[in-house]
Amino acid sequence: MYKYKLTKQKKVIVVTFILLNCFILSSCFSYKDINRILFVTALMIDVDEEGRPILYAEAFRGVRVAATEGLDQRVVFNGTGKTVFEAARDMNAVATFKLNYTQNKAIIFTERAAESGVEDFIDFLDRDQELLVRPNIVVFRGDPEKLMKLEMIQEKYIGTLIRRMIENIGTSSRAVTISFNEFYNQRSRGDRTSVVTILQIKKDSLEPKLQVSGGAVIKDDKMVSSLATDEGQGFNFMMDNVDSGTLEITNPSDINKFITLEIKSSDTKTKVNYYDNILHLKKIIKVKVDFGEAQKKVMLTKENIHKIQEKSEDNIEKSSNNLFQKYKGMSLDIFDIKETFYAKYPKEKVKDIINVTELEVEAEVEIMNTGEIKNFE
Repeated sequence: MYKYKLTKQKKVIVVTFILLNCFILSSCFSYKDINRILFVTALMIDVDEEGRPILYAEAFRGVRVAATEGLDQRVVFNGTGKTVFEAARDMNAVATFKLNYTQNKAIIFTERAAESGVEDFIDFLDRDQELLVRPNIVVFRGDPEKLMKLEMIQEKYIGTLIRRMIENIGTSSRAVTISFNEFYNQRSRGDRTSVVTILQIKKDSLEPKLQVSGGAVIKDDKMVSSLATDEGQGFNFMMDNVDSGTLEITNPSDINKFITLEIKSSDTKTKVNYYDNILHLKKIIKVKVDFGEAQKKVMLTKENIHKIQEKSEDNIEKSSNNLFQKYKGMSLDIFDIKETFYAKYPKEKVKDIINVTELEVEAEVEIMNTGEIKNFE
């Protein structure tokens, strides 16, 4: 009978596959492990009057028993220290189980911490092996304790709520969103400037809710300005961050009424040319829309459709230009101009590139569909 003999090389391959299967098929946590771990879903950093970090953590404890499968408990911790690491250990000192950060969904800086500067906190967030780069990063405007004590009907966990809000508001052309990974990269390249989502507790609401309230402009790890909610659309068009949303313009049949166009797609091309010590920056913005609604009646004649498109293009160009001039006057490059410039002109040396930049915006809006009703009344 023929006997198959394994060579030394084949034995090594077989053993390697066996070891790989052992790692692949092994689970991260057993049911007993889960009962002894608190999974952090949101991590918030504030500072005291002396600039020392105050750390807040929202966590859930999974309870896995036969009678109450899926039951979970929300727990909130806070800790203080000279460093974030010390503040994290301070929280662990009062926790009955180990805090695990692998399920963290949001990194929150209070407005006070962002204005004070986040540089001293980034190393801990990047170095700790359990903390991932995927969480959304936001700046919270308000009292941090009120946020951590907030009881919301929509969602039990603030971290999960923020994740879902960010995913949902991505459908709005006015919303500014960024992940921790994107923020981490932007803080070390170009003009070291980022725009981070601002959240606050909604006022005059029937029930406690969080709402997006513009963007925090962070330069060299410090919050130096804020982007108003109505400025977000111009920013997103400039940065090619618009996938959907709406455009509102005046009704050509009645200037006191409005028409809403639904954005179906958007594409922004950037061109740069440097001569005579001036950087000529051109943004070509092409937007495809459907007709959404009209207040009062509007006759969708060729002339009116042309007026609607023309007005939409004018609004995009004005919002983009106004925002650019505002931040050019502040010498803040929130548009990644420096990075774009040096990608094309790596040998040029220009200080404060935004101050020698002239912007030209060319918008083109195309109405794809007016719906079954040709004349809105």
